[in-house]
Amino acid sequence: KKSFQGPFRACHDIVKPHDFYRNCLSDLCLSDGARPILCQVLETYAATCRKRGAMVHDWRTPSGC
Repeated sequence: KKSFQGPFRACHDIVKPHDFYRNCLSDLCLSDGARPILCQVLETYAATCRKRGAMVHDWRTPSGC
């Protein structure tokens, strides 16, 4: 099984990142790569992870949000 690194590593098995990733890509393409869009998607994913009981590490620093 692939081991995930990064701030959301404890969440990937609980909340699958695929849909968030796909939505984020299309939003970023439509907004010409605007960072506020990236931050909003990451915020939503982090909140969903926490709601389901997953530990989320600091994601704002590495993503620049």
